[in-house]
This record gives sequence, C-alpha cells and structure tokens, in this order.
Amino acid sequence: MNLQPYTVARFGVYAALAVAAMSVWLGQQAGATLDFALLRAVFVFVGFTAIGFAAEAVLTVGWQPPPPPPPTPAPVAHEDREVTGIDDE
Repeated sequence: MNLQPYTVARFGVYAALAVAAMSVWLGQQAGATLDFALLRAVFVFVGFTAIGFAAEAVLTVGWQPPPPPPPTPAPVAHEDREVTGIDDE
C-alpha cells in the first residue's frame, strides 16, 4: 500500500468530526440535554480519532519513503588533441 503519511489519520479525523456532529444531532432528537449530547460527542470524537491514528500506524508500519534517484554520472573529460584526418607515420 503506497499512502502518504497521515492520509488515513486525516480521513479518520474527518470521519470523527462527522460522527460526533451526528451524535449531537441524534442526541438532541432523542431528547437529551445539550451538555450531555456535547459531552458524548467529545468522547465519540476522541475515540474515532484514536482509531484513525491507530489504523494509520498499523497500515504504515513498514512504509519507507522512495529512495532518491541515482546521481547522474559526471561527464568524462577527454584530452584535447588535434585531429587532422591523416595517419601519423
């Protein structure tokens, strides 16, 4: 798997925010007080964030950044000689 660092954790935090907001909304619809619904949402957010970072750690245990490209060879200096086109005798 070739993921950039913190990809899974970032989407885990987004999911945690969505689930926490949904938790507050559902708690309000069920008749819970606002402070209880917000407190529950905080616990849900912390739990889902921990799951996201744990998944990130598990999925990137053996991840290594790609090696740098090999250096280009330096140009070889040739001796300057006069080319006449006539063989020396």
